[in-house]
Amino acid sequence: MNAAELRAWQQRHGYTYASAAASLGVCRATYANFLAKEGDLPRMLALACAAIGFGIALASSQPRG
Repeated sequence: MNAAELRAWQQRHGYTYASAAASLGVCRATYANFLAKEGDLPRMLALACAAIGFGIALASSQPRG
């Protein structure tokens, strides 16, 4: 997953920056950093996005940073 794919995931789910970050358990600044990064994003982020896409709730929605 890259930043463009993450942005598409956000739009597909109708998330704002804040709600996307919260659903992934990261703070808004970390989410913004993901969107600004070039190249591949961490695999765990792609897996979390896929899980949310399949309706699987993540264990914690508390931002971690």
